[in-house]
Amino acid sequence: YMQNDLPIPDEVLTEANTIIQTLLSFGTDFFAFLVVTAIVAAFAFYFGSDRITMIIAGVYAAIPLYLNFPYFNFFPNTAWISILIFVSFATLAGLAFSGLSYFMASSSVGFFRLLALSALVGGFIMAVAIHILPVQELYTFSAPTLALFQSAHLYFLWLVAPLAGLFFIGRV
Repeated sequence: YMQNDLPIPDEVLTEANTIIQTLLSFGTDFFAFLVVTAIVAAFAFYFGSDRITMIIAGVYAAIPLYLNFPYFNFFPNTAWISILIFVSFATLAGLAFSGLSYFMASSSVGFFRLLALSALVGGFIMAVAIHILPVQELYTFSAPTLALFQSAHLYFLWLVAPLAGLFFIGRV
């Protein structure tokens, strides 16, 4: 083992520090999005990439069911209960639509395609959560995350994103 005694130029150290700070800032600014995307990707890796359609269909179906649910007054008015009701609708609808995966996916997608599709589905779930569910009572999103998901225009684009992803990325 030989130690290199050449000094590292300050410009290199400064640039390396800038890159590290940028990566850390991105990770903290979009932490919730990264976590949701990682959960979707883990689900797809474990159960198969064709099962992403089950998640998408379940969340799409849960939106009108949740918004028109007439029995909220029978439950405590808390954020956790509201989220649990939505997740229950999404799970039941996802199970009901689980057969869709046989029609939608022609074969498994590659690693990078799966990550891209997981990011689109993660963004879709985040947008739905921010616009419909009381998640902001439980978690304080960073300003960059809210900027990415909060506007009505971006909400519409995130609603369309999984469909476009299935069409362009999900096909092999």
